Amino acid sequence: MGLNLDASPEELKIFLEEVEEHFQTLEEDLIRLEKEEEFNEDLMQEIFRASHTLKGSSATIGHHRMAKLTHAMENVLDKLRKKQLSVTSNLVDVLFECLDCLRVLRDEIINDEESDLDLQEILEKLGTVKEPGEIPAATTDQPAAPGISCIWAETDFSIELTWEEKDTLHNAIEQRLHPYLVRLTFEVEPEMLAVRAFVTVRAFEELGEVVKSNPTEEEIEKEHVTDTLVLLLLTKEDEARVKKLVGELSNIATCQIKLYSHDTTKSHPESGVQPQEEAGPETKIKPVGNGAKPGEAAKNGAAKKANRTVRVDVELLDSLMNLVGELVIDRTRLFQILGNLEINYEMDEVSQDLGRTSVHIARVTTQLQEQIMKARMLPVENLFNKFPRMVRDLSQKAGKEIDFVMTGQETELDRSIIEEIGDPLIHLLRNAVDHGIEPPDAREAGGKNRIGKLKLQASHEENHIVITINDDGRGIDAETVKKSGVKKGLITEEQAKRLTDKEAINLIFLSGLSTVANVTDVSGRGVGMDVVRNNIEKINGAIEINSVVGQGTEFKIKLPLTLAIIRALLVSIEKSVYAIPLSTVTETIRMQKDQIEFVNNREVIVVRGKVLPLLRLKRVFTGINFTDEEREKLFVVVVNLAGQQIGFVVDSLVGEQEIVIKSLGKYIGDVQGISGATILGDGNVALIVDVSNLIKKIAS
Repeated sequence: MGLNLDASPEELKIFLEEVEEHFQTLEEDLIRLEKEEEFNEDLMQEIFRASHTLKGSSATIGHHRMAKLTHAMENVLDKLRKKQLSVTSNLVDVLFECLDCLRVLRDEIINDEESDLDLQEILEKLGTVKEPGEIPAATTDQPAAPGISCIWAETDFSIELTWEEKDTLHNAIEQRLHPYLVRLTFEVEPEMLAVRAFVTVRAFEELGEVVKSNPTEEEIEKEHVTDTLVLLLLTKEDEARVKKLVGELSNIATCQIKLYSHDTTKSHPESGVQPQEEAGPETKIKPVGNGAKPGEAAKNGAAKKANRTVRVDVELLDSLMNLVGELVIDRTRLFQILGNLEINYEMDEVSQDLGRTSVHIARVTTQLQEQIMKARMLPVENLFNKFPRMVRDLSQKAGKEIDFVMTGQETELDRSIIEEIGDPLIHLLRNAVDHGIEPPDAREAGGKNRIGKLKLQASHEENHIVITINDDGRGIDAETVKKSGVKKGLITEEQAKRLTDKEAINLIFLSGLSTVANVTDVSGRGVGMDVVRNNIEKINGAIEINSVVGQGTEFKIKLPLTLAIIRALLVSIEKSVYAIPLSTVTETIRMQKDQIEFVNNREVIVVRGKVLPLLRLKRVFTGINFTDEEREKLFVVVVNLAGQQIGFVVDSLVGEQEIVIKSLGKYIGDVQGISGATILGDGNVALIVDVSNLIKKIAS
């Protein structure tokens, strides 16, 4: 059954976007409120304001269950800000339960179907929160008694207009519109006055144009209101229709109405219009903006500046990014054509014009690419803000005390990467809470602070974003991981003996490996860590682990800024061109054939005293083995991913280039060692090397 809300689809879309922002504010601020040792009035006001706005906007669109719950929630928050209640974990639990219920009610709007959520239980919890100064049971706004009459004005009331507003009024009257001055008083709780005034103004706008109101819409939004609202309405409707509207509104105590005089530029005893004071012979009137006062003009200017943003559907951004990708391909192709002209023909005037135009198109394309990239970037704060509550709930469930700190939330990342990285971060944080950080008594017995530390940090590092998760828990024991791997048949005892501690710790990314003695509903089943690595590598990222037994563990995730357009090193193999993401390339080396040595039947070379394993891409992609007749000098591209380094042997180096990644999955399926393709400047296709997959191949 549909909800039958009083809002258009566009209004509901805006409502849902704003509601999500208020949910995030409440979740983040409630966590902060619980942590604060002293009462933070500004924080409390922000929480109250978010709840209050939710109540008003949900009532405006006609979602009465959401309005009812937020009203009951607001009652408790009002007591908190008046210090009639103190902040406790139990109280915050109840408020978080409210937030969960609000999300269910939000989903009703998305699905256009009422859920089976019963609000009675949570309303009772809110209504029975007690302390010195008992909270009454949750109440709802009572509509005004039916039959409220709108009488013709018996007392004088007015509204002050600017010259521009008077001109508007004069022109409207010439078009035979009726100017009504309406004065209303509300019978409602003080905290609901702003909401009621807002709803009332919107209702009158359905009949015509509200030229001005007192308080103004800006004042209503800031909750600078009393129980009285005066407004000037221009409408084609007659007096009876205006009175009928008033009778349909809720919480109206009294209503007075009168008709404005046609003379809107002079004072009139019946009109209620108070003109501005006439200037004397030496007085010069200098209008500010639209006739407003200087202070109002400044505020209007600030409001205009603040409103210079628009909400854009992410599908539009994706489409724009694809179009920019095509432009980047054509830009490269244009330069290739120009280069051929320079080689094969003398640069005549036409060719020079083409060259200048090509340079200009290249510059514009680059700028367009940068701007679209910026439009797609979001601060990781949007993702990080979901984690404090998760860590709080998990630590309470596990009986642990954890100080969770986040830094670098302002760091920006492509929205597509933010979507992909969410689940891996959840897995890592859950593992840190569940069996990374010890219980308080165990920590104290080991000489540590009872409160464990968990840190989530984001930062820029060259052309990457690095996200680290640190805990000061028990750490990962390499020997325990080896034994678990052998026991589960994932590695042999001989392989286990040859592993370094770092290599052994990386075994936790194997599917099915777990070192946890007790399985919980959070972790310990041997699933999750393999998914973490796979999801990160799917977006051309890498994850590295550093751990010290008894001191803690660090997970370091390195991510590209974007997935669509990257810089790559082009190499040649058997007359075909391949692209290696430049973010993984450490250096290129030209070596002699006789420098190659063999270790465990694998080719290696020694670079600055360190052994570098080699992988011949010709053998991987064509199946051709090297022969004795091969060239004496070979090119090696050294790549590094998550601390693992190998050298790709290639025929030659072509150069660096920006490439647009095109997926091949739906055409030919997954191909080992290939992550996608790109179109080169000459129109040919180059395959993109999957560095992560090939490093795994040589490590196996």
